[in-house]
Amino acid sequence: MAIAEKCRSLRKLHIDGWKTNRISDQGLIAVATYCPNLQELVLIGVNPTHLSLEKLAANCQNLERLALCGSETVGDAEISCIAAKCIALRKLCIKSCPVSDHGIEALAGGCPNLVKVKVKKCRGVTSEGADWLRASRVSLAVNLDAIEPELPDAGIIEQEIGAADTPLMGGRNRDGNARSASFNRLRSFSGRSLVACTFRRWASFGSRSRKNLGRS
Repeated sequence: MAIAEKCRSLRKLHIDGWKTNRISDQGLIAVATYCPNLQELVLIGVNPTHLSLEKLAANCQNLERLALCGSETVGDAEISCIAAKCIALRKLCIKSCPVSDHGIEALAGGCPNLVKVKVKKCRGVTSEGADWLRASRVSLAVNLDAIEPELPDAGIIEQEIGAADTPLMGGRNRDGNARSASFNRLRSFSGRSLVACTFRRWASFGSRSRKNLGRS
């Protein structure tokens, strides 16, 4: 919470729960409270509930890109919450979460600015559900990948969404420069994620910021 208080201008945040202690709902609520300018949030191995998701949606009204990877608590109810509350969301990635077709169907009538949905390794989501969403919302690009890929190179997420310029809790500093210990976890971790869930080839939907926006 103390770290979030000192990063009020934060716009991009990647949290790798597989490489650090699990971030609780209270930690995510603190991010929502103190980082209202957040535009991109990637949660890997983190288990948010509708409480923290509602807080993020209410306080971070500029949130445009959201990735939920390996989250055991993200099911249909949580996706429905995102659909109803995250009105600025443009790109959504869901990987290895207990989501079914019912959750995906909620996106048909929510997130009015949504342009792309990417679903990977969610066993409850079928091709029929993805086809239904495409037919119901023809302007929405729906990418369904139910085939389990091989473990990707550890640095692939950096190449695909520019994580080298993104604060990452639980990763490593790529350039190896020493940083202030009090901000090291949030401001200088650029990370080498083991997750294949990314915003790949989304550059056509908007230019990526290469500027480190994780500084207060």
